[in-house]
Amino acid sequence: MTRNPNSGAGKTGRRFIAGGLYPAIGVICLLVLWNCTMAGPEGPGTNKISILSWNVQALFDGIDTDLEYREYTSGAGWNNEKYQARLYGIAGAVKGIAEARGLTFDVLALIEVENSGVLGDLAEHFGMDYKWQFFAGAPGGATGIGILSRFPIAETLVHSAHFDAHGIPRPVAEVWIDYGGEPLVLMACHWKSKTGGARETEPLRQAEAGIIARRLDEISAANPETPVIVLGDLNENYDDFVRTGAAYPCALMPDSEDAAAALGLSSVHPRPGFQNFLVLSPQNPPRAEYIPKVREAAVLYSPWEDPAWKEGLCESPGSYYYDGGWETIDHFLLNAALFNKRGWEYGGFSVLPEAPFTGAGGAPHAYNPRTGTGLSDHLPIMLNLVMEKYTP
Repeated sequence: MTRNPNSGAGKTGRRFIAGGLYPAIGVICLLVLWNCTMAGPEGPGTNKISILSWNVQALFDGIDTDLEYREYTSGAGWNNEKYQARLYGIAGAVKGIAEARGLTFDVLALIEVENSGVLGDLAEHFGMDYKWQFFAGAPGGATGIGILSRFPIAETLVHSAHFDAHGIPRPVAEVWIDYGGEPLVLMACHWKSKTGGARETEPLRQAEAGIIARRLDEISAANPETPVIVLGDLNENYDDFVRTGAAYPCALMPDSEDAAAALGLSSVHPRPGFQNFLVLSPQNPPRAEYIPKVREAAVLYSPWEDPAWKEGLCESPGSYYYDGGWETIDHFLLNAALFNKRGWEYGGFSVLPEAPFTGAGGAPHAYNPRTGTGLSDHLPIMLNLVMEKYTP
């Protein structure tokens, strides 16, 4: 474990999980409508936390480093003036919706941020007292993951992997937030996209799911009551296994008999030594009934499973719009500790589907670097937590 020079706070390390033994998957390493949108906290001391996760779509500064996407280079007309305008637009949109809804976003998880300097610039534009910052990016990667927090970041880890001879360029950023002595663990991700084919790229998403499954197991073994949230752009719908017609295992698997069959698991088979998937449960606390012998810590609750979302009763049926359809690739996945009434508890989930995040027809208003219009091709998603103390 070596110190990560991109760190912004806390005890920091980078963990590499080597791999390559498995050529296909190998890595070693709210029931009613009002639950769709819930009020956030009023600020520190209210025993509430509101977390915003948003893929801000290729937020590059105005300096060429030869790592930028082509359209964000000086040769394509990109410059510091456009960069500053983007900062103003992104920060203004977040502050505007916070004010309109009477919210304070205590933690911001921002995906596709170029570097720690850009994250710092964003913090200044937000002007909302984000004293703690953390950035995680892979060497040679164009963008990374940024975390801004109003509460102390006590510890950070960056998890990476090797998939056969190829490194996965998008790390998992693990952040431990300290709220008055109560820990909260965030594992922020940006998984491999489906560019190149959904089935062809699935092993890379499975590899990243495997990193998280193993780390969740480690955290639970140390203290099963540690609340953990997996969040970010996973580039996989919560129901992709169903969307594919159960054709092949996915990185996110439902707790179902079909899923167990696809994984080749049954009650008589031993627990797999390496688990390259997360199990999504519609129950809270989450638990696996049909997929036996899995790492229990990697059975997570997805708010997308709530009937209000599945039945189309909420403001937006997804956070991303592609090829004429909505997708649910942006996630908050919660472990069982967030439902035990002994600390941080799940308090609601929502998508923010309104202007200026949306354009015509309610789809995300993607940013256009040529015209300078739009914000992002993803909508922000929000999670609320409340503090509950156990009294026997």
